[in-house]
Amino acid sequence: MPNNTNLSELMLSLLEQIGRYRLTVLDGLDRLPLFGGMQAKQIRRLLWKMEHRRLVASASLYRGSTYWYLLPKGAAQLHLDASRIGILSEQAKFRAFALLTFCCRTDKPRVRLTPQELAAYLPDCQRVGLPSTYYYDASGIGQLGFVRVDAGHHGRWDRVVQTLREDISAHLRRTAWERLIKANRFEFTVLTVFPEKAERIRETVAQQAAFRCARVQVIALPELFPLIALPLRKEVSTPSQLTTP
Repeated sequence: MPNNTNLSELMLSLLEQIGRYRLTVLDGLDRLPLFGGMQAKQIRRLLWKMEHRRLVASASLYRGSTYWYLLPKGAAQLHLDASRIGILSEQAKFRAFALLTFCCRTDKPRVRLTPQELAAYLPDCQRVGLPSTYYYDASGIGQLGFVRVDAGHHGRWDRVVQTLREDISAHLRRTAWERLIKANRFEFTVLTVFPEKAERIRETVAQQAAFRCARVQVIALPELFPLIALPLRKEVSTPSQLTTP
């Protein structure tokens, strides 16, 4: 382990990571600043020690992969409420892992912003009826964003487009968000599993004038597929159902 970092700092960093995203996985932790020089077995040993102290626990993400989540004792270190702790439902696990992958497991690191950070740094940006899925991208001039995770298993790309349209409209009704959008300092992101579906959404967004007032990106994350593989075997009979409404 790094000589200039003691164990309590490492543990706190991991707790904060899990509290921010609701879960963490081993792959990608080495990209965090404090863990840059550590090997996977060292991080795994640290997680084991945290489990032994009842700060975190582990569960199956999908077959052959594990995730860690907060226990009450770990959440108390961060002053988090009960909604941010415990084993996740399948739907919550999918959404949390999608956001973690987007922010922490790609070549372009981002940081999910907590409600407390939004209130502290952007008090004029009220969040009425919207999920807490804002993020900050520090690359370039710095950019704020809002992400929607497409967790649907039926391929309804048209519903995703409609939800995106509603998200943009809701933000434009708030003066502070509107200023950021018009200054090209705010983007809307859709995360979905299948590249074919992502391309269909992109094509539709490019064709509709309603989306020209804002920056929109649609990203396919095929690595999310194992989390929905079993439901898809039951719900989808032909590949065409993944890309048509």
